[in-house]
Amino acid sequence: MTAMKSRIIVIPVTLVFIISCAALGQERLNQADAHFKLAISHLNRGQMQAAFVELQKSIELDPRNKRAHNALGLVYRYFEDMKKAEEAFKTALRIDPEYSEAYNNLGVVYMYTKQWDLAIEAFKKALENPLYLKPETAFTNLGKIYYRRGDYVSAVRAYKKAIKRAPDYEAPYYGLALCYNAMARYGDASEALTQAINLDPFFRGDREKAEAKLTEQKLKASDADEEADYINLIEILHY
Repeated sequence: MTAMKSRIIVIPVTLVFIISCAALGQERLNQADAHFKLAISHLNRGQMQAAFVELQKSIELDPRNKRAHNALGLVYRYFEDMKKAEEAFKTALRIDPEYSEAYNNLGVVYMYTKQWDLAIEAFKKALENPLYLKPETAFTNLGKIYYRRGDYVSAVRAYKKAIKRAPDYEAPYYGLALCYNAMARYGDASEALTQAINLDPFFRGDREKAEAKLTEQKLKASDADEEADYINLIEILHY
């Protein structure tokens, strides 16, 4: 009888311990999620340092939060620390090897560092996942690389695939305009740029506003290739 009473006492204490540990674990995850959501709010307002701090807190509480590592990579990329951005995106992919957002963002890092083959591989990996919600982004980025390499046929194909996925997405139309211009298809270039300006929420069809902004971006271009793109877009405006 005594032994039975002892067992009856031990079991509830063990259950309480397990439940307490689970509650503490869930509390950490809840805190991590709160820091992550606050970080995203800062990101959306362009408050990058504040976002960086909140993401560090989130990851400390929940190291396996793939979205936090991906967002941290975006912050590092904004700070132009491409090495740390690459590491953050790869960490997210180690947690979830099918995380298309991280593959796309990793590809952008490789694109900035002109590692074209690695960038293409990353964008294609993003597109392998049928559940990827924004394939038009990866297709547009593929188009940019093919354009840079002078493979205008492949670039046009990629941009058109982006448009099929998201007909109201303006970015691939800008890319098409540049490709058609390089292929001496000037009428098609003008039509594509007009469509881009009509769809772009910043311009809403205002060509004068578009020209002013393109001229401003030309002056801020990060390299000669980017500057040439803006010069060509401005020329296409006047076809």
